[in-house]
Amino acid sequence: MRKMQADGRLRRLWQLSWPAIAEQLLVTMVSYVDTAMVGVLGAAGTAAVSVNAAPLWLGNGLLTGVGVGYSVQLSNAVSAGNDKRARAILRQGVLAVAVVGLAVLLIYQALAGVLPRWLGAEADVLPQAVAYLRLYTLASPFTAASFIFSAMLRCMGNTRTPLYFNAAANGLNVLMNFLMIYPTRTVSLFGYHLLVPGAGLGAAGAAAASAISLMVAGSAMLAAGIRQGPRFRIHLRECLRPQRDIIRQAVYLGLPSAVERATINLGQIATTAMVASLGTVALAANQIATTAEGLCYLPAYGISYAGVALVGQSVGAGSRKEACAYGTMAAKLGFLFTTGTVAVLFLVAPFLTGLFNSDGQVSLLAAQMLRIVVFSEPFFALSIVCAATLRGALDVRFPMVVSLASMWGVRIVLALIMVYGLQLGLAGVWLAMDIDLIVRGLLCALRWRSGRWAHICGLDGPASN
Repeated sequence: MRKMQADGRLRRLWQLSWPAIAEQLLVTMVSYVDTAMVGVLGAAGTAAVSVNAAPLWLGNGLLTGVGVGYSVQLSNAVSAGNDKRARAILRQGVLAVAVVGLAVLLIYQALAGVLPRWLGAEADVLPQAVAYLRLYTLASPFTAASFIFSAMLRCMGNTRTPLYFNAAANGLNVLMNFLMIYPTRTVSLFGYHLLVPGAGLGAAGAAAASAISLMVAGSAMLAAGIRQGPRFRIHLRECLRPQRDIIRQAVYLGLPSAVERATINLGQIATTAMVASLGTVALAANQIATTAEGLCYLPAYGISYAGVALVGQSVGAGSRKEACAYGTMAAKLGFLFTTGTVAVLFLVAPFLTGLFNSDGQVSLLAAQMLRIVVFSEPFFALSIVCAATLRGALDVRFPMVVSLASMWGVRIVLALIMVYGLQLGLAGVWLAMDIDLIVRGLLCALRWRSGRWAHICGLDGPASN
């Protein structure tokens, strides 16, 4: 009987996980294509993208927090059969997209001229970096729609719609890259010479292509979120009135997640500034290694989306047993998937990084960094999955505290010592990251195993099962 229950849970977890894993794989592949296409232009083009990565991750982290605030509430309402509240949460999600998306757009546009300079972009990189940030962030309201409503759809058990829309948008992004990064050129194909038009915008062209694809994905995700059949269909004209109890709960659930992501991303901004001080080659290699690293943890992110949905639904249904089973199973699955991935990645690291840049020195340094970090990735997977399941159980503060303490008390301190004290260069930054990820993963896993989250979400009483 127990085996049948476990098999049923695993089947349901996998049904929700595989579309999210496939979606993450597509996003990573497009990131690879972007990096490789810009990398053809040399180290300066790659560095222009790299110097903006951390500020963009910061904005995305804030949007992720907003998504958590509404999606966890939505999973609780759906599992409790409260369709009226579910529709109200969806309406407030639309309002959040409008307010937060516009605010992020205005902040990025105001700071685009100075952020790359603050982060240490060199003179040959700065103009491309500024143009990249301005163009990419024009899509901020649509990015907000994509982040918030993809999270809400997943927590309702619909992981396929985000996969389909993001797949289409990613394909569009690749096509637009060909047209916007390179100048008009002649291409030989099967003995025929074809004239391929191009805007020749370099790194700025990659940003414009990404902005267009984000607009398409965000619009489609918003449309899917408000038109989900008779149970959850809402109308835009109903979405403009704030509902205080939902917003208050969204702030309670989402603010710690946003602070957690902001803590991590601000730490990444600090390390980017350290890396920039090491020169353009180090900055370009850091970007390539960071992009390639995405292959390690993408299964964990896909599984975490399923984990937070199933734990949140179990909490809404009042079942501690199901919440505990799904959270533990998700953590184990994420750890095992990531372990298998990093074993392969260690072997192919030089080949993989060589695809991203025409500068041999850059690709060799990136491969070395990738081999340094793979040993910590299974623990990073634990932190990703366990932090998500803790949020699904309303234990939102612990992951925030762990991220704050580990990023600034471990990674930044050790990176400063290793880079400037021990003179280890870029390797010092990545060794410090290794230790940070291991600490974070162990602490989040121990928190889930302790069961303290059950008290926070009200599942430690006799009414829970």
